[in-house]
Amino acid sequence: MTTQRIITSSNIGLGHGGSRMSSSCPRPRPRSSSLPDSILQFIGEYLPRSSRAMMASALSRSACFNSDTLDFSDIGRDLASKLTDSDISSILVSINAVNRLRVLRIIGCTNITGVGLDPIRGSTILEQIDLSTSSIATIANGDALFSSNFPWVFTLSEVAVIPILDSIIARKDGALKHVQFPLVWRKKKNKMLSVFLERYNNFQSCRLCSCCECCDEFEASLWMDQTKTKRSPDWGLQRRTCYTCRENICQDCEEGFCQDCRKQFCENCCPMMRCEMCQALNCGECEELEFCEDCGVWYCPNCMPVLFCECCDRSRCLDCVPHWDCSRCRKSNCDEC
Repeated sequence: MTTQRIITSSNIGLGHGGSRMSSSCPRPRPRSSSLPDSILQFIGEYLPRSSRAMMASALSRSACFNSDTLDFSDIGRDLASKLTDSDISSILVSINAVNRLRVLRIIGCTNITGVGLDPIRGSTILEQIDLSTSSIATIANGDALFSSNFPWVFTLSEVAVIPILDSIIARKDGALKHVQFPLVWRKKKNKMLSVFLERYNNFQSCRLCSCCECCDEFEASLWMDQTKTKRSPDWGLQRRTCYTCRENICQDCEEGFCQDCRKQFCENCCPMMRCEMCQALNCGECEELEFCEDCGVWYCPNCMPVLFCECCDRSRCLDCVPHWDCSRCRKSNCDEC
């Protein structure tokens, strides 16, 4: 008879110094509270800022987040749309947002009413807040903006958010200089928002600013557009301030206003491209204008196709050089090739 050797937990040595442990007892694991801040910060370097902030909330360790910018578009709209007001509030508290954040963008957070933003109430360092939560609201324009069924779903409430903004501009040492309101609010022109725009303009009007383009000093009485035209798409839009760097721009240098996303940019952050035919001005993130190497101008794809020749590797518009497509392989070649 073959003798079988039965291996029990007493046959397996674990640990050091000859000590043995039962296999039923799990090895002790280090707790997150025992990890040094340097380790958490090292891990955070591989994550988007918003993911670091969520890690700080989950572990109750503010060391996970060491930035002054929180942009929820970093994590994508699929995940951002699942965050609730409770989640947002917990994140802002865990990173000490009221004393840390200079930029807060809740892009994609379509499931919140705004009460979760209360932890930034009274902030004296917040410079920008982007409340554009809905992707549908962001892309709507023209007739879609003023249709009776727009928007289809929108939860962010003026009643919840405006008092928080009021608490920020009420501080004499407040730093807020850029607010991006949802397109839905700007369409409704709620009385509460209209009154806030007046207070915000008064808050900003006492500032003496320096233009980042020409370096001239200026005072602007109208920072938020309050055009009385009923169908004005610019009502409630921030002016005189670059969306990216938050530097100020005087009226003479204010050409960098994208007609698609309705945001202001300075030349250093996002150079504008103007279609030669329709004169539409767009930033590079909204619509890719095409450049003709022959005539040296930009065109919208709908205004004038700029085609790439796979033979000479040049992009030219149809006005400059006709192009032909092969009926079999569909490759495009210019008339010269």
